[in-house]
Amino acid sequence: MRIITVDNGNTNPHVGIFQDEKLVSIIPLKDFTIQKDDFILISDVGAPLSFKPSFDLKTKRHSSNNQNLFFDMPVHYAETLGDDRLISAYFLFKQIKATETILLIDAGTFMTMDLVSEKGFLGGYIFPGINTFLSSYKLGANLSVLEPKKEPKKDFKITDLPHSTEEAILGAADCYLDSILESVIKKTSPSKIIITGGSLELINNKILKLNLSKVQIETSRHLLHSSLFLIYQNHFRSKYP
Repeated sequence: MRIITVDNGNTNPHVGIFQDEKLVSIIPLKDFTIQKDDFILISDVGAPLSFKPSFDLKTKRHSSNNQNLFFDMPVHYAETLGDDRLISAYFLFKQIKATETILLIDAGTFMTMDLVSEKGFLGGYIFPGINTFLSSYKLGANLSVLEPKKEPKKDFKITDLPHSTEEAILGAADCYLDSILESVIKKTSPSKIIITGGSLELINNKILKLNLSKVQIETSRHLLHSSLFLIYQNHFRSKYP
């Protein structure tokens, strides 16, 4: 039996395929073909899918003693919390040490920054991701839409005052990332930062430049798939071996 984990996100939905306890491939959702015995778990924040999960994880959102819960994780947030944030936070919650507070940064179409501790999901922020931020410039008829990794002119330093539209946009993107990262890290004072998402490398490099000597920094390319697989291991393997 294959364990199928589906990240039905906003921009690039994809599927993880686990066999023999290992992630063997990740493919675009459009290339996925269901097999008869697949066990499917879905993180669903995107467009409607043509197939259903083997178990709907939304049924594991519940309340007890006026406390929102996901499985056994306390959730200090409204019911509007997206599947992707909830599921990834649960993975961290199940492995967290008593003294840790983890800032989870998912740098995708929208960049979420969420705090997790032994007390559960504590809340967080949603920002435009870097590509979403840059694409907003198309609202101006004469402004360029640039790529986040596009290099400015060789004689331009990001600390200089911009002298062209291209430099002004790239410089603004740089200031945007610096300001939101520094602000949220200061507000949350995490002991560990975990970064995932399509812009993982960009955000990791930004945070490393902050020289946070007392903060452990990790990256996890396939965190959501690992999180869904952990849920299968903990809650469904005995029923669906």
